[in-house]
Amino acid sequence: MYDFDGLLIDSETAGLISWTEVYESFGHSIDRDHWLAETLAGRGPCMPKEQLAALVTETIDWDTVEALRLKRRDELLVLRPGVREHLAQAEELGALTGIVSNAPDWWISQRLAAVGLEESRFDVVITKSAGLAKKPAPDAYLAALDKLGATAAEAIAFEDSPIGIRAARQAGIRCVAVPNAVTENFDLTIADLVLDRIDAVPLAELLDRR
Repeated sequence: MYDFDGLLIDSETAGLISWTEVYESFGHSIDRDHWLAETLAGRGPCMPKEQLAALVTETIDWDTVEALRLKRRDELLVLRPGVREHLAQAEELGALTGIVSNAPDWWISQRLAAVGLEESRFDVVITKSAGLAKKPAPDAYLAALDKLGATAAEAIAFEDSPIGIRAARQAGIRCVAVPNAVTENFDLTIADLVLDRIDAVPLAELLDRR
């Protein structure tokens, strides 16, 4: 089972870069520590508008700024290295797959379409829209297991952040961490394994280690 933002799609890095460029266009540097703290807390996409507004003297046309920022962010929203190869391994092995995310379903559908992945290739998709407690609560993972008809011992979760790892581990699922350029700054040692690419270890080998 896969997390989505930061794991399959590198939206966390795309968000940071797009906001960094906005700050630079006004002659300022983004507070990276604030960005990391928001990401670690799992409060959703960091939107540091108030921080920038406090730094500048002019009135900011947020409609124009945000439209340009989103265009830039979307240019950067690509699949992370190894994702297509990893999904191909899962398909070849006949392994059931699922997405377990704190994001809403419209976002996942939109971004999967943008990178050319069919949502139907995943056997289950559990999102914020299901109304379950958000990660780090295990509820979404437990719901995914139920829909897949699988036990925690049979599953592997792939996550990029401490919040997601805690959710998987509380559900009793073995977790592989694949940090991105943002979450590599965090302590991910609670994961069972940390990889620099999702396909760094063949999926068949990971399944054999269960």
